[in-house]
Amino acid sequence: MSEYIYESIKAFVKDVECKDKDQCLQLMAKELAKASQINEDEIFSLLRARERFGSTALGGYFALPHAKTPLAKELIGGIFITKEPVDFGSIDGMPTQLFFTVIAPSVKPSILLKALAKIAKIFKDNEFKERVMSAENLQEVVEIVKSKELNYE
Repeated sequence: MSEYIYESIKAFVKDVECKDKDQCLQLMAKELAKASQINEDEIFSLLRARERFGSTALGGYFALPHAKTPLAKELIGGIFITKEPVDFGSIDGMPTQLFFTVIAPSVKPSILLKALAKIAKIFKDNEFKERVMSAENLQEVVEIVKSKELNYE
Protein backbone atom coordinates (compact mmCIF):
# COMPACT_ATOMS: atom_id res chain seq x y z
CA MET A 1 0.00 0.00 0.00
CA SER A 2 1.46 3.31 -1.05
CA GLU A 3 2.32 6.01 1.44
CA TYR A 4 1.60 8.73 -1.11
CA ILE A 5 -1.72 10.52 -1.05
CA TYR A 6 -1.64 11.43 -4.74
CA GLU A 7 -1.65 7.73 -5.64
CA SER A 8 -4.96 7.27 -3.78
CA ILE A 9 -6.85 9.84 -5.88
CA LYS A 10 -9.22 7.85 -8.09
CA ALA A 11 -12.00 10.39 -8.60
CA PHE A 12 -12.20 14.09 -9.43
CA VAL A 13 -15.45 15.95 -9.97
CA LYS A 14 -15.71 19.67 -10.50
CA ASP A 15 -18.84 21.86 -10.37
CA VAL A 16 -20.68 19.41 -8.13
CA GLU A 17 -24.27 20.49 -7.63
CA CYS A 18 -25.35 19.67 -4.10
CA LYS A 19 -27.34 21.76 -1.66
CA ASP A 20 -26.59 20.06 1.66
CA LYS A 21 -24.20 17.70 3.42
CA ASP A 22 -26.12 14.48 2.66
CA GLN A 23 -26.53 15.32 -1.01
CA CYS A 24 -22.78 16.02 -1.29
CA LEU A 25 -21.87 12.81 0.54
CA GLN A 26 -24.19 10.82 -1.75
CA LEU A 27 -22.46 12.16 -4.85
CA MET A 28 -19.02 11.46 -3.36
CA ALA A 29 -20.13 7.92 -2.51
CA LYS A 30 -21.34 7.37 -6.06
CA GLU A 31 -18.03 8.47 -7.59
CA LEU A 32 -15.89 6.54 -5.08
CA ALA A 33 -18.00 3.42 -5.67
CA LYS A 34 -17.23 3.62 -9.39
CA ALA A 35 -13.53 3.92 -8.62
CA SER A 36 -13.37 1.20 -5.99
CA GLN A 37 -16.01 -1.45 -6.62
CA ILE A 38 -17.34 -0.86 -3.09
CA ASN A 39 -21.11 -0.46 -2.96
CA GLU A 40 -22.29 3.17 -3.17
CA ASP A 41 -24.81 2.73 -0.33
CA GLU A 42 -22.10 1.26 1.91
CA ILE A 43 -19.78 4.22 1.25
CA PHE A 44 -22.57 6.74 1.80
CA SER A 45 -23.59 5.07 5.06
CA LEU A 46 -19.99 5.11 6.35
CA LEU A 47 -19.37 8.75 5.36
CA ARG A 48 -22.70 9.84 6.84
CA ALA A 49 -22.04 8.01 10.11
CA ARG A 50 -18.65 9.72 10.38
CA GLU A 51 -20.19 13.16 9.78
CA ARG A 52 -22.77 12.51 12.50
CA PHE A 53 -19.89 11.92 14.90
CA GLY A 54 -18.58 15.41 14.06
CA SER A 55 -18.06 17.55 11.00
CA THR A 56 -14.99 16.86 8.86
CA ALA A 57 -14.97 20.46 7.59
CA LEU A 58 -11.62 21.87 8.68
CA GLY A 59 -12.19 25.50 7.72
CA GLY A 60 -10.74 27.54 4.91
CA TYR A 61 -13.52 26.17 2.63
CA PHE A 62 -11.98 22.66 2.92
CA ALA A 63 -13.41 19.38 4.27
CA LEU A 64 -11.92 15.93 4.66
CA PRO A 65 -14.78 13.38 4.77
CA HIS A 66 -13.44 9.92 5.56
CA ALA A 67 -14.38 6.43 6.67
CA LYS A 68 -12.91 2.97 7.23
CA THR A 69 -14.24 -0.30 5.87
CA PRO A 70 -12.98 -3.88 5.63
CA LEU A 71 -14.07 -3.77 1.99
CA ALA A 72 -11.27 -1.33 1.06
CA LYS A 73 -8.00 -2.96 0.07
CA GLU A 74 -6.15 0.36 -0.19
CA LEU A 75 -6.71 4.08 0.32
CA ILE A 76 -9.30 5.40 -2.11
CA GLY A 77 -9.47 9.15 -2.47
CA GLY A 78 -11.54 11.61 -4.40
CA ILE A 79 -11.41 15.35 -4.82
CA PHE A 80 -14.72 17.12 -5.23
CA ILE A 81 -15.36 20.81 -5.87
CA THR A 82 -18.88 22.12 -5.47
CA LYS A 83 -20.31 24.69 -7.84
CA GLU A 84 -21.43 26.74 -4.85
CA PRO A 85 -20.13 26.57 -1.26
CA VAL A 86 -22.13 24.27 1.03
CA ASP A 87 -22.75 24.46 4.77
CA PHE A 88 -20.76 21.48 6.06
CA GLY A 89 -20.57 22.56 9.71
CA SER A 90 -17.07 23.98 9.41
CA ILE A 91 -15.19 24.99 12.54
CA ASP A 92 -14.70 28.50 11.12
CA GLY A 93 -18.42 28.83 10.31
CA MET A 94 -17.70 29.31 6.61
CA PRO A 95 -19.23 27.13 3.89
CA THR A 96 -17.13 24.43 2.22
CA GLN A 97 -16.36 24.07 -1.47
CA LEU A 98 -13.31 21.77 -1.69
CA PHE A 99 -13.50 18.18 -0.46
CA PHE A 100 -10.86 15.47 -0.28
CA THR A 101 -12.79 12.30 0.55
CA VAL A 102 -10.96 9.18 1.74
CA ILE A 103 -12.04 5.58 2.21
CA ALA A 104 -9.48 3.40 4.00
CA PRO A 105 -9.05 -0.24 4.94
CA SER A 106 -10.24 -0.80 8.51
CA VAL A 107 -7.67 -3.55 9.07
CA LYS A 108 -4.92 -0.94 9.34
CA PRO A 109 -6.26 2.14 11.19
CA SER A 110 -2.86 3.86 11.19
CA ILE A 111 -3.01 4.19 7.41
CA LEU A 112 -6.08 6.42 7.65
CA LEU A 113 -4.65 8.51 10.48
CA LYS A 114 -1.39 9.14 8.61
CA ALA A 115 -3.26 9.99 5.41
CA LEU A 116 -5.61 12.43 7.18
CA ALA A 117 -2.69 14.18 8.90
CA LYS A 118 -0.81 14.56 5.63
CA ILE A 119 -3.84 15.77 3.67
CA ALA A 120 -4.78 18.29 6.39
CA LYS A 121 -1.24 19.73 6.38
CA ILE A 122 -0.96 19.93 2.60
CA PHE A 123 -4.39 21.54 2.20
CA LYS A 124 -3.69 24.34 4.70
CA ASP A 125 -1.94 26.21 1.88
CA ASN A 126 -4.54 28.51 0.25
CA GLU A 127 -2.52 28.97 -2.93
CA PHE A 128 -2.30 25.20 -3.32
CA LYS A 129 -6.07 24.85 -2.77
CA GLU A 130 -6.66 27.40 -5.53
CA ARG A 131 -4.45 25.37 -7.90
CA VAL A 132 -6.40 22.21 -7.05
CA MET A 133 -9.68 24.03 -7.67
CA SER A 134 -8.46 25.22 -11.07
CA ALA A 135 -7.61 21.69 -12.25
CA GLU A 136 -9.64 20.48 -15.20
CA ASN A 137 -9.34 16.70 -14.92
CA LEU A 138 -8.18 13.78 -12.78
CA GLN A 139 -4.70 13.60 -14.28
CA GLU A 140 -4.09 17.31 -13.70
CA VAL A 141 -5.28 17.25 -10.08
CA VAL A 142 -3.14 14.17 -9.34
CA GLU A 143 -0.08 15.99 -10.72
CA ILE A 144 -0.82 19.10 -8.63
CA VAL A 145 -1.15 17.02 -5.45
CA LYS A 146 1.90 14.92 -6.35
CA SER A 147 4.07 18.01 -6.82
CA LYS A 148 2.96 19.47 -3.48
CA GLU A 149 3.28 16.20 -1.61
CA LEU A 150 6.75 15.31 -2.92
CA ASN A 151 8.05 18.82 -2.22
CA TYR A 152 6.42 18.90 1.20
CA GLU A 153 8.36 16.01 2.68
